[in-house]
Formats: sequence, C-alpha cells, structure tokens
Amino acid sequence: MLIVDDHLAVAEGLQALLSREADLDVAEVATNGASALRIASERVPQVVLMDQNLSGESGVVVASMLLAAHPQAAIVMLSGGMTHEELAAAVEAGASGYLVKTAGSAEIVRAIRRAAAGEILLPPDELASLLRFGSERTRQREERRRTSPQLTRREREVLALMAAAADVDRIASELKITVNTARGYIQNILEKVGAHSRLEAVVRATELGLLDPSQA
Repeated sequence: MLIVDDHLAVAEGLQALLSREADLDVAEVATNGASALRIASERVPQVVLMDQNLSGESGVVVASMLLAAHPQAAIVMLSGGMTHEELAAAVEAGASGYLVKTAGSAEIVRAIRRAAAGEILLPPDELASLLRFGSERTRQREERRRTSPQLTRREREVLALMAAAADVDRIASELKITVNTARGYIQNILEKVGAHSRLEAVVRATELGLLDPSQA
C-alpha cells in the first residue's frame, strides 16, 4: 500500500503503525502528487491512503490521476472532515471513502482491510445522504447546461488556457493565433458568461458547467 501525505510526521506515523500488521505491505511514503504517481507505477499498491489537502494540490485530483493509471487500487481519503461537496468529488474520482485524521489505530487498520476487500467506507446514513446530494447536484448541473451560454470549440480552448492562468501571449502561442484574435476570444467569453475579468470568467464558467473544477 501507499501513504500520500505532505505532513511527513503524520505519514511516517501511519507507516510505523501499519508496518506492525503482518498482512499489510507498506510502500514508500509520498509527500506530493508526482511522487505518489511515480511510486504507484513502481509498486502498484492495492490500497492508497490519500491526504485530501496536499500542499498546492488537490488530493482528489491526484487520486483521479492515480486511478486512471491503476484502476485496481482502492483510494481512502484522509481528512480533518469533508463537506458533502468534497466527499462527492472524492467518490466521483473513484475513492472508496474517507477516514478522519483523528481515527484510532484499530479503526485505520480495519478501514484499510475493508478497502482492500472492495468495501465502501461510508456509514449507511452518510451514503444515503451523499446519494441524495449527488442526485440534486446532477439535476442542478443539467439545469445549468440547459441555460448556460454556448461557447465555440475555440472559445472553450481559450477558456481552458485562462483557467491554467495563461496570459494573452501564451494563449496566442498555444493556439497559433494572433494576440488580437486571442483578446477577441477572451472578450467574447467574458460577455457570454457575464464576467468583468478573466478570473471572474473562470469562476462563472465553472459554476455554469462550462469548465471542469479541476481545471480552475
């Protein structure tokens, strides 16, 4: 298994705890997304303990990338507490559930064994609540899609680069268009989503379902 946590003391504490269990093979500790993906490619872990908030990175995004390469892995999110929105995002990424960082040793070990067995690590009432939340969020997304402005393929490409914090020169270079043309596309996007700045446009586009939150 693999532990991903940017707080080395926490990660090493978990590693020491789990190394005492004869049936658990603990891989190296990863402190960021890049090292997690590298280690996973070398060790192919069955279970991954993934910190929800890595420094400068989203644990959910890293989990999604890891599962894309290793779909057989079971991801257990580590968190101080997750909102319905955060938990829904983690489940959509493929996580089996989550553990609070204050969980006791026995609970952590039990959760890892359950995840390895393919179980969902959510209490029935929380799972039911999450399903209701997911259903309502899907309904809201569909409503936004029906009412959201239509962007051309090129405008969507420009929007994705805006979400990556690209300036006008980089947008023009990436898309092989002139700077003036890039400015024109940006202005079109601002008008269509009702924004006054590029940052506001990215936020509004995400709210309208025109941009994946992981790109923003």
